Amino acid sequence: MEFVKPKSDEVFEMIDAALHYDPDATKGKEGVYQFNLSGEDGGTFQMIIEPEEARAVKEVEKEPNVVLTMKADDFKVLVAGSLNPTAAFMSGKLKIKGNMGLALKLQTVLNSFSF
Repeated sequence: MEFVKPKSDEVFEMIDAALHYDPDATKGKEGVYQFNLSGEDGGTFQMIIEPEEARAVKEVEKEPNVVLTMKADDFKVLVAGSLNPTAAFMSGKLKIKGNMGLALKLQTVLNSFSF
């Protein structure tokens, strides 16, 4: 049986569900993270973390504090925990513009999910 990778939309639906399931995971990490994913399954997504609510959405809803650009396939590996964000950045697989401090907090948020 072949393993079928989820679509980027599905990954962000899982992230959205995880953000609602455990609001404590995002405390102190407030901001708007924008993901510009390239490739066949690319798109623009945002993870919006506010004190009263955290959510993941397709497209641009708010002005981002930090923009992360990478291939959709690399993003899925990153979310699965098989690609370290720091290693991805250092190798050029991940490009970051904006609030670097917020970008550094992303790993903690992603680690709180267990996909």
